[in-house]
Amino acid sequence: MRSSSWLSAALVAVVLVSSCQWAGDTKAVKVSFAALKTQLDDVNTRLNSAIQNNEPDRVVNIDKELNAVLDASMNQASAMNLMDREHLSISVATARRCITDMDRYAASGDIELLKAQAQQLAPTVTEIQELLDRAERTTKAAT
Repeated sequence: MRSSSWLSAALVAVVLVSSCQWAGDTKAVKVSFAALKTQLDDVNTRLNSAIQNNEPDRVVNIDKELNAVLDASMNQASAMNLMDREHLSISVATARRCITDMDRYAASGDIELLKAQAQQLAPTVTEIQELLDRAERTTKAAT
């Protein structure tokens, strides 16, 4: 029983240390996280506007822009702490799944399903924006 207690303590220590670990050099950031957050907000606003205005033909092109912003965000993820980087990866994967579905619904012209998918995408976009905001604050504090 004593060895399992020691093992548990060691596991907790590893988790605590890894949550503070930095994956890369914060000075290697090419695009500011604030700029990525602004781009994400702009594209997401235009996407929601296209859906609300019943313009499914615009959705596919806006989705491509959204994917490009997500790619750029993932390219900068090495400057995030390990936990935020993993959270970003999961959130981006979730967003991409929603985007794929939105493209399919846009092609069929189903506005109701597009609206439903946009509602599912909204909290994920908010999570990504929060992660980008935290990364921006962290990289500024590190310089």
